Amino acid sequence: MRQTLAPALVLLTAALAAADDPPAVDHQPALCTVPEKPISLCAAISDDSNVAVARIYFRRAGEEYYSFVPMTFTGVSYCGTLPAPHERAKTIEYYVNAVDDAYQAQRTSTFRLPVQPEGVCEFPPVVDPAKAPAIKVYATNRKQGKKLDDAFVTTGVTFVALP
Repeated sequence: MRQTLAPALVLLTAALAAADDPPAVDHQPALCTVPEKPISLCAAISDDSNVAVARIYFRRAGEEYYSFVPMTFTGVSYCGTLPAPHERAKTIEYYVNAVDDAYQAQRTSTFRLPVQPEGVCEFPPVVDPAKAPAIKVYATNRKQGKKLDDAFVTTGVTFVALP
């Protein structure tokens, strides 16, 4: 009897181990964006169980702390909208992070998104500001204060500072 249960136990153990993987995050970085328009970024995120949280962490290049926006499932991928950068932002650094319901996290590399004038940036990942959703940005450190970095447009943006 012991010999007949051994293969089933091995298969069950292998299945449980495979079901314990962190989320897979596949994101094609944008090449550039334009000033004064919100940025829409999406990623294909999958997990062997459930994706609990998906976020885009971003900052002006050179800043110490990241802020983040939540991503929502659109039926095909997870998407989030970053606040519009001012031209003086020059470059935005960002990465996509996902956490599954077993608290396992996976993130992409950090990407650099140059802010270039319209016409120079051929395919910006922008959203029409009039159609952009209300953007809620969350701080990751108390030292960020009570407002969004001045490299970003604050119109239509709610900044949530840490207590």
